[in-house]
Amino acid sequence: MRNLNPVYPVPALIAAFSVALLIVLFAWIRSRESRIKSTFALIRRAAILALCFLIVLRPMKEESGTDVRLSNTDVIFVLDTTLSMWADDGPKSTRMKAAQEDISEIMEGLPGANFALITFQNDATVAAPFTQDVETIKRYIRNIKAPNENYITGSRMDVPYYDIENMMISSDRKENRQIIIFFLSDGEDTSLDDTPYSYEALETFVDGGAVIGYGTEKGGSMQDNYGFTVYSSTSWEIGVSRMDEDNLEKIADELSVEYIHRERSTHFTPILEEIMEESGTVTEKNSEYTYFGDTYYKYVPYLLVLLALELLVGIRDNAKARKKHGRKKQKEKE
Repeated sequence: MRNLNPVYPVPALIAAFSVALLIVLFAWIRSRESRIKSTFALIRRAAILALCFLIVLRPMKEESGTDVRLSNTDVIFVLDTTLSMWADDGPKSTRMKAAQEDISEIMEGLPGANFALITFQNDATVAAPFTQDVETIKRYIRNIKAPNENYITGSRMDVPYYDIENMMISSDRKENRQIIIFFLSDGEDTSLDDTPYSYEALETFVDGGAVIGYGTEKGGSMQDNYGFTVYSSTSWEIGVSRMDEDNLEKIADELSVEYIHRERSTHFTPILEEIMEESGTVTEKNSEYTYFGDTYYKYVPYLLVLLALELLVGIRDNAKARKKHGRKKQKEKE
């Protein structure tokens, strides 16, 4: 039973197919056709039922000692989730939508890597520590909502600094780790605090990555977490957010990584290939059993052949019956 994943409970399947088999046997007993022909039909239909029963049991292939590919690459995503990231001057729709797509593309382009996610607005949050569970991070970023504008106190690009630093120190303690950072933001700094900041001290940890900028100099309007257009609290005109490339280029320069202005035609393949070339991989043996897919499809062709044969026999018998009925009617007329 360890290799089966039945569609319904096995007792229910046994009961249902037993009834079907009894019906087939009853039809064979009551058949008025020749015993050879009716027995052939019985065998054919019993084989169809047996194959259907086997398919709904859903046999699975089990394998022991599979190879698991592990990467020595730790990738840190730093995602700006301030209200300005919901401005509508992104490559397709909003800046946030483009950033969500980019994170998914980067993760898919770095198979086997460990991924972490830090988000920031008023404060920074470690949304996901290092993990290879790509789907969990994808679900998280899909569910990110625009912040409530009533609680916005202004944003600074250095808000996530200490979380990034702690994560890089933790990664650096591991042997032979490659630390990659992707900083995704529009660079807009709306805080009244003008204290200078720098990411330069983190440069020694960084082995690659990029600062990715979203938006345009012209800017775009935003919608809040309720879907309403955001207005300026001073002029009461529609609020416009403009990206600040100077801030983003400064961060990229301090981290010694590439700056990329995200446009519709932007692709990350070259930078991902470079990371993969420089990364190392470790192959480990997993002694636990691994179930990795159904095998029921192997029996489907046999079932289709038998069903096609049943259909052809039925069509032939129906044609003979109609022909016989026609001859009988013709004799009655004569």
